[in-house]
Amino acid sequence: MKRQKQGIKGYSLLELMITVLVMAILVAIAWPLLQQLMGLIRLNLAIWTLAQHWKMTRLDATGNGNIPMTLCMNETNEGVQFAQILGNNCESITSWLSLTNGVSIDQANSTLRTQSSVAGNGGQIYRVSWADTNAGLGGSWGQLGRLVLIADGTTAKKCLFLFDTDGSWNIRLDKKCNKS
Repeated sequence: MKRQKQGIKGYSLLELMITVLVMAILVAIAWPLLQQLMGLIRLNLAIWTLAQHWKMTRLDATGNGNIPMTLCMNETNEGVQFAQILGNNCESITSWLSLTNGVSIDQANSTLRTQSSVAGNGGQIYRVSWADTNAGLGGSWGQLGRLVLIADGTTAKKCLFLFDTDGSWNIRLDKKCNKS
């Protein structure tokens, strides 16, 4: 009668190789999905942050007379920056706040007013202003338009769309950014 050796436990080399192969396939499938998810999270965080500053800028302009409150947005090598100012001279800003990394302005589809600058995207600062106008308290001070944001890892676009002279605006997604 043969005795079996006891105490030898574990997996064979073939079992380990199959396990590693299955894990590699799962990672190969999951990695692009994870990248896309992270891109969407960055995009949502950036658009939400800017939306809060749009709200605050418009609120601060209400009851301020005909002096506009302006939110300036600029893209530099460090990413998208923004600042709120009294008036409309974005060139005078010395202290900018930054959006999350990996987010940029879609210059081809953004239609807000621009102002010359020495830094970033060919020297342009996007701006949106509100003041007490004939259209009402906190009305749009100047042209209507949109600021479109894109993020690394995703093809999605989101935009802040200023669509009425009364200062009304909303957040739109992808193709809806191009509709009036």
